Amino acid sequence: MAFPSGEIDQGTEGADRLPVVRFTTAGLPAGERFAAWSRTVSALFDRCAPHPRRGGAGFSASLTAYHFGAFLLCHSRADAARYLRSAQRSRLDDLDHYLIHLPLQQAGGFASGSGADDTMRRLRPMDMTIIDLALPSGYVAGAGEAISLIVPRAGLSLLLRDPDRQHGRILRREQPMAAMLAQQLIALNGIAPRFGLHEATALASTVIGLAAVCLGFDTPATARAPPVPSPPAAKESLARRVRAYIEQNLHRETLTPELIVRELAISRSQLYRQFESYGGVRHYVRRRRLRQSLLAICNPLQSGQRIADIAYEKGFSDEAHFSRLFRDAFGLSPREARRAVQRGDAALLAAILPAASSADMGEQAPFAHWIRELAIA
Repeated sequence: MAFPSGEIDQGTEGADRLPVVRFTTAGLPAGERFAAWSRTVSALFDRCAPHPRRGGAGFSASLTAYHFGAFLLCHSRADAARYLRSAQRSRLDDLDHYLIHLPLQQAGGFASGSGADDTMRRLRPMDMTIIDLALPSGYVAGAGEAISLIVPRAGLSLLLRDPDRQHGRILRREQPMAAMLAQQLIALNGIAPRFGLHEATALASTVIGLAAVCLGFDTPATARAPPVPSPPAAKESLARRVRAYIEQNLHRETLTPELIVRELAISRSQLYRQFESYGGVRHYVRRRRLRQSLLAICNPLQSGQRIADIAYEKGFSDEAHFSRLFRDAFGLSPREARRAVQRGDAALLAAILPAASSADMGEQAPFAHWIRELAIA
């Protein structure tokens, strides 16, 4: 079933299936279709324009997005359009994700800046490009299908050799590692509607790990992105710098506001302002530790690791205290979470993935809500 308004699809796949958002312009008046599509992708791009020769009349597009807990997998079909993410937008919304984009039939172009003078580099079907949403960019898409993987920086950057120089990279379809990643994304998209929650949760870290391995291989000089200077105003914003530091130091028991202030040479008031919307610095650190612990506990590759050892690795010094915090956060104990994954208990695994209820999203559209909450999940 498709929803013209882009509402969450509840109940069509069953309670044990992945949360899914579907949007389509089908059924909308021809004059309203492009505006509806622009609103949907506005979670990522602040400007969207139809192909100049066609205009927005009769524009057609659809989007299906699956939430795997640690990343979003999106499949789109759309007529030709241009998408821009400005430097101002990058500063204001503070998104900190990588977008790995794979056009299936459509040719297009990518520019690692949003200005009119930025060089557009050609992207062929089955070539992949990496967009760092912390930076401005421009993308021209031909008519056709595409698959996108949206991963928060915190989930991928620690696995990459050069996490801050991914923006604008193009992985050409002739490269074996690029071809393998492309085929895996295509397969994942085809199977996603059939995944149970326990399967998707167990698979999430493997997918991110595979993406990191494939991105870790050097590309030929002709496909490598040109150096992308950070715009002065966006030169690793304070919030991103602090979040990156926290992510790299979650294992340290001594990770406190005092330590962050001292090691990053910032004031206490600067630090606290960055985390007001997260409930404070300590709350944010605790939430990230718990989330990382949850992903480790649900990872089948770590099924033999003691839960106490996982807790200590994530910066908790007391197993009993960790278990209480874990239950408060997710509604089940660490051991119950591990057993839920092992037996595929959908009712318990639902605590791992975002709520599929628009009542929990306030004024945000479902896809925009997912993009925003992915940063702190």
